Amino acid sequence: MTDNIPMYFLGANAPGGFVSHFADVYDVTEGWRVYIIKGGPGTGKSSLMRRVAEAAADRGEAVWVSPCSSDPDSLDAAVMPNMRVCLMDGTAPHVVEPQYPGMCEVIINLGDHYDIDMLALSADRLYPKCIDNAALHARASRYITAAGQMMADSMKLAAACTDMSGAAAYGAKLARRMLPDKAGRAGREQMRFLSAVTPRGFMFLSGTVTATCPTIKAVEDEYGAVSEAMLSAFRLVALERGYDIINCRSPFMPNGAPEHVLVPEAGVALCTCNRRMPLDVTRLIRSERFTDTEALRRHKQRLSFNRRAVDQLIEAAVDTLAAAKLTHDQMEHFYIEAMDFDAVNRRTDALIQRIFG
Repeated sequence: MTDNIPMYFLGANAPGGFVSHFADVYDVTEGWRVYIIKGGPGTGKSSLMRRVAEAAADRGEAVWVSPCSSDPDSLDAAVMPNMRVCLMDGTAPHVVEPQYPGMCEVIINLGDHYDIDMLALSADRLYPKCIDNAALHARASRYITAAGQMMADSMKLAAACTDMSGAAAYGAKLARRMLPDKAGRAGREQMRFLSAVTPRGFMFLSGTVTATCPTIKAVEDEYGAVSEAMLSAFRLVALERGYDIINCRSPFMPNGAPEHVLVPEAGVALCTCNRRMPLDVTRLIRSERFTDTEALRRHKQRLSFNRRAVDQLIEAAVDTLAAAKLTHDQMEHFYIEAMDFDAVNRRTDALIQRIFG
């Protein structure tokens, strides 16, 4: 079952709209085979990817999956890194189109198996659901944008009370101690998310960290200033020393510093932990050792206000995404009625045979 397979979000609801790291999964020069799954809601895209992921796990192949941040029970991708094979949902909001058709990417269109005449007859009822769904996602994005701005304000206040250079020096020292220099090529970086705002609430995939890296050190940091400096320095040293890393940023600051850095080949991770992201760690580094707590206390009222506002905005975003999922489920009903799932299952069987032999 995919319950025991590591998970990362490849896309997240973020300030300004959806942010996608789908293009970061594969490199055409490395011989990847990419199956881009197309089709409407409820046409079996997630079920197809789940079956392939389970087939890989049953055969002992390395595999990880990406749950959908708008519906964590569904999959957006299944990736088999050692086989250099991945399947991904190529539909909105993370539209994926082939860059090297046939040479690297193959489109699997599950729309081949629905009754277009039946769907056309349902257009007057289906179209409003599509409009409502898009409007709800836009509203959720506005709540997330506002929450991100409040978080950024708190981080700025904390940074002014933080020994940022000291935190950075500690992060670099930690990387040099944990990661022996490989004296080869520079390491490579992949971007993913370990957390997301979803219809089920704020989700943090802590199990992926513990399953991937036996040694986990974490910065306990409510505001993110210390972790920003420390993890940024750790990331740079890890790359300079030749390690491939997974850089997981915050969905509230998707263009910012790392929130978590995983180095799977070394079995090492440096993470941020706080009330939203609890972790069972090898060692906990307290942000207070780099913070002028007396100076920070002078901003207590503003920080408390920001914290309450962030909680309320995230709650509003979650509720809005839950409403969006409800409209999406109603959209799925129309497609499910029009689908030939026997044909989809036969196509899935053939794909599994093609991938695994």
